[in-house]
Order: sequence, then structure tokens, then C-alpha cells
Amino acid sequence: MDEIISTLKEFGMTEYEAKIYITLLRHQPSNGNTIAKLSGVPAPKVYGALQKMREQGLVFTVSGGDNGKKVRYSPLPYKELLESKKDTFMNHLEFLDHSLEEVSTRSDVEWSELFLIEGYSSSMEVVQTAISECESSVIISCWKREFDVLKELLLKTHQRGIKVVTLIFDDEQNDVPWNAFTHYKEGVALGRHRGEFSLVVDNRKAILLQSLEDAPHSVVSSHPVMVSTTRNYIRHDIYVNRMIKDFEETITDHYGNDLKNLINDF
Repeated sequence: MDEIISTLKEFGMTEYEAKIYITLLRHQPSNGNTIAKLSGVPAPKVYGALQKMREQGLVFTVSGGDNGKKVRYSPLPYKELLESKKDTFMNHLEFLDHSLEEVSTRSDVEWSELFLIEGYSSSMEVVQTAISECESSVIISCWKREFDVLKELLLKTHQRGIKVVTLIFDDEQNDVPWNAFTHYKEGVALGRHRGEFSLVVDNRKAILLQSLEDAPHSVVSSHPVMVSTTRNYIRHDIYVNRMIKDFEETITDHYGNDLKNLINDF
């Protein structure tokens, strides 16, 4: 009974009104004195509550007895009550869905999604969700460990018509149908990326995962600066590695096989 009363209060009734409504469902029609005795609502409060409930259409009066001069009360049938609440709820839901969408599209660019995900598994779940929900493009740089987890999902994403670009630090990608690149694998050049994972979806969200530390974690952001910086970081890494592949002999002659004469500058 307490739970029913609590739920009716969530629907907008006061505690007294909820008790009166339940009493009338059990004993209808009833006069004010009977309602007070059966509901536990103090008699002085019953008539005020009944008046408000009449105005809300929750109860209505029934004349009878004493030549029709004795007023008794009956409740709005509970199915009608629930239907009215359902209609009201759906109207409010539709209003909020439309209005909040409008509000969100006008949001200040100084506000953005930015949060930290603790743990490797949780971070990878966020990555998979972001890829599953993407609408136009995915660009990733990662290690084979993460790529193997995501490969099937990326294949399905590509089949949906989504543009996919990947850069893998430690593996060739000869069997994928999208633009796939491999990082130069010598020494310091590859070591700088240890534990690193970068993702941009739809040019709207960036996810950066660091998995080497004792507490692996990721940062998720929709801020335009974070997104564009991450996207350009991946792109520039791809550009450099394409040039190394196309002109490897010339570049390694100049900078060394592990590119240390370039990378160790800073």
C-alpha cells in the first residue's frame, strides 16, 4: 500500500489525495466522514482535499440518501486515471524530445563532452560503441592488440558505407577493404607510440586510450579543438609513414635506420 501511495504521489497527488483515492476505489461512494475514518486522513483535511480532487477530475460527487441531500464521492475509474497520465506523459516526452534537441543544437561550443574512462575493458567498450554508432567516418591509429578486437566491427562499419581509415603500428593490413597504413617499425620511431590508441568518429568525437600504465584509461571529448587535433595527429602520422615507405632508402640514409637523427632532436 505504501508503494502504491508513493507511486501516486509521483503522478502528482499529495499523500492525503492518494489515500483518499485508494479508499474510494475500495468503498464507493462514500461521504466525507467515512472517507476520513477509512483513509486515516484527518477529518478537517478531507473536505479540502476532496475539493481539489474534484477540480482535478479525480473524484466526482454522487447524491443519494436523505432525500438526495447527502453528498457522497466516487473516484475517477483507475483505468481512466492511468490513461490520462499516460497521455500526459507521452505529450511531455514528445515535447521534451523536440525541445531538448533544439536546445542542444544551439549549445555553446565552449561546452563539450569531456570525461575519463577508467580501465582497459571499459575503454574498449566505449570505443566499440562509438564505432557502432558512427554515421560517416572512422579514423584510427592503434596496435594490433586493439585492431584484432575491432576488425570485425570495422568490417561491418565499412559495409554500412562508413569511410574507414586505419594506421597500425605493428602489423600489415593486406586483407581489409579500406585505406590501411602501417607504421615504420624501427626502434625509437615505433617506441614513441607504445600503449597508444587514437580514434576520431564522424569528425565529432575523439577517444584517446593509454594502455601501458598500471591504470589504463581513456579520455573522451567532443570539443572541436580536441577532435581536430587528434584527427590531424593521426593524419600526419599517416603522411610521414607513407613518405618513409615511398622513399625509405633516401630517408634512412639521411636520418639512420631507426630515424634517431630525426626523432632524437626533441
